[in-house]
Amino acid sequence: MKLMNSKTGVVPSVLKKAFMIFFFMSLSFMLWAQTSEYTVKAVAFEKISLFTQWPSKTFENSDSDFIIAVLGENTFGKELENIYADHKIKDKKVRIVYLNDIKQLTNCNLLFISKISKSKLPKILSHIGKKPILTIADSEGFAEAGCFINFFEQEGKIRFEINQKALEAAGFKVDYKLLQVSKIVKTQDK
Repeated sequence: MKLMNSKTGVVPSVLKKAFMIFFFMSLSFMLWAQTSEYTVKAVAFEKISLFTQWPSKTFENSDSDFIIAVLGENTFGKELENIYADHKIKDKKVRIVYLNDIKQLTNCNLLFISKISKSKLPKILSHIGKKPILTIADSEGFAEAGCFINFFEQEGKIRFEINQKALEAAGFKVDYKLLQVSKIVKTQDK
């Protein structure tokens, strides 16, 4: 079988089609893997919340929603809306909001910090201050920089690390079951 027509120097259409099929299969696998990663992270929000106690009086208003804010790039697509359309967190309906700037944050219960440079993290954490907002990220070094929980990949699985001291200093309490399955980190000195 000839791979190239010696007269025209053109690759046969069968080979082109095979290459295109391989290319699109590879692309769809990469997209599926990315979607799968953020589906796992989205579902983890609820699981983490089950084993985390917010500071007292956080959920006193029974009419309010549990608000998940995503600051930065929306890496979830519509996954958060799809997953939490019929699910509750802390017995509250879940509302998702997307922010481009921390100044847009007025109120939320869980803030996912997505694809933001580490140099911007101190400004974000300073803006939050003592508000009862559980901060979660997926960028290397964010837990050591003061973010409460940070996702990371290890051996092809999504894991998370917890900055327990920062979390407890903000008034949160974490169940030991959650601590057993996480990597505990400490805030690094600046």
